[in-house]
Amino acid sequence: MKFSAVSTATKRPKADLVIVPFFKGKKEATLAATVADLKGDIQPILKAGDFTGKLEATMLTYLSGKKEKRLLFLGLGDEKKATLETLRRCFAAAMKRCQDKKWPQINVVLPESKKWPLDETTRAVAEGMSLSSYVFEEWKSKENQKLFHIKTLTLVGAKDTKVAQKVMDILSGVNFARDLINRNALDITPQTLATEARRLARQHADVTTHILDKEQIEKEKMGLFLAVASGSRIDPALIMVEYRGAPRSDDVTMVVGKGITFDTGGLNLKPTNSIEEQRSDMSGGAAALGIIQAAAATKLKANIVAVVPATENAIDSRSYKPGDIYRSYLGKTVEITNTDAEGRLVLADALAYGQKRFKPTRIIDMATLTGAVIIALGSVRAALYSNNEKLAKLCEHAGELTGERVWRMPLDEDYMSLMKSDIADLRNSGKKRAAGSVTAAIFLQEFIQNKTPWIHLDIAGTAFLDSPEHYHLTQATGAGVRLVITLIENL
Repeated sequence: MKFSAVSTATKRPKADLVIVPFFKGKKEATLAATVADLKGDIQPILKAGDFTGKLEATMLTYLSGKKEKRLLFLGLGDEKKATLETLRRCFAAAMKRCQDKKWPQINVVLPESKKWPLDETTRAVAEGMSLSSYVFEEWKSKENQKLFHIKTLTLVGAKDTKVAQKVMDILSGVNFARDLINRNALDITPQTLATEARRLARQHADVTTHILDKEQIEKEKMGLFLAVASGSRIDPALIMVEYRGAPRSDDVTMVVGKGITFDTGGLNLKPTNSIEEQRSDMSGGAAALGIIQAAAATKLKANIVAVVPATENAIDSRSYKPGDIYRSYLGKTVEITNTDAEGRLVLADALAYGQKRFKPTRIIDMATLTGAVIIALGSVRAALYSNNEKLAKLCEHAGELTGERVWRMPLDEDYMSLMKSDIADLRNSGKKRAAGSVTAAIFLQEFIQNKTPWIHLDIAGTAFLDSPEHYHLTQATGAGVRLVITLIENL
């Protein structure tokens, strides 16, 4: 699928379908854009009250003697309440009407509103349609597949295709992450992630990849990472991918993504109705690699290092055990009180090692870290923890721009009492069930050195949905890719 652009409705090409947006009016829907040659087809339907412009509502009619064969009415709801996220979701609703239809050419009329600059409108519409065009049907037989057959989306009213092309380039990273998350845990192993990281380096001249294998991880004495990996027949890998888009600058953003390719919970075994989706526990790592892909595709003027500690948390006679103590790469010792609190262990060693090796200007870690954050925020927002006010504000702003919204959570020192151990420096899970997402972040903060500006994003609720919604037609969302790219652009 590709985008083209025409500046006015009179210049639009022949197509199989035209999508026309409407705002909800007091008595009837009002056109959100000027399409003079279709007014005769539109007005009778509006006068009859058959279409009111309700949010995300669609209605298909057929045309005769026009440039298009079909007209899709698209409701944007109340203009006063509309946001860029409204545009994403509404144009995604229109896109869903095109699924499994052999409509290769589609004209998309951009809404006209004083609320947003044209480029922002173009971006939101292109994002909504592109994000919702992703499907994962490779395990379905041909007769059960519901694919998109669109070849060209023509944006009517856009200046050019530059904004839409940038959207597509960023989404190459989002969809890369989605693919990794959606595939079988049997196939997406630590070695598979390492192979994908090497492929990024082959595809992009400004990307380099370094992998530490199990022997090298042992040599570096990453005791927490190795503890989690001890029960798996598949060796762990520490994956490091560098993108140098500003080679003359010393500024480096390090992105650390949790790469648990399947999480059984270890000896503290996960229950039924939870364990079935644990292939998604590497969503943070997938997003970190997706950020590199997006940065390289857009030629982002920044330096980024992605660090992914990849392993299974499996069960075996060699599995790490509750009550045992392990020494981290940084030297701090950790009492294991719950083997299902493994993500923070692999992240701790990766954070400490990455800081020593790359000396980053700032750090962002992403992880499907706690069930507690799902209880707190559901799938609407990711939890944001930070030791730096400026960086946190940039992240919040990026969340509003992209629709990948975040919610600032506390890091009060008082919570540290829940992570104190009587026999080690730290324990890996809280003494009580209270503040589970907070205490996980408090634990990670212990491995941030020299007050380096740091963000922790707990994406457990946003990375893998209970069911498809809005512009995500699969459970895997690729959460974090658009957010972090936008944050870095605005540094």
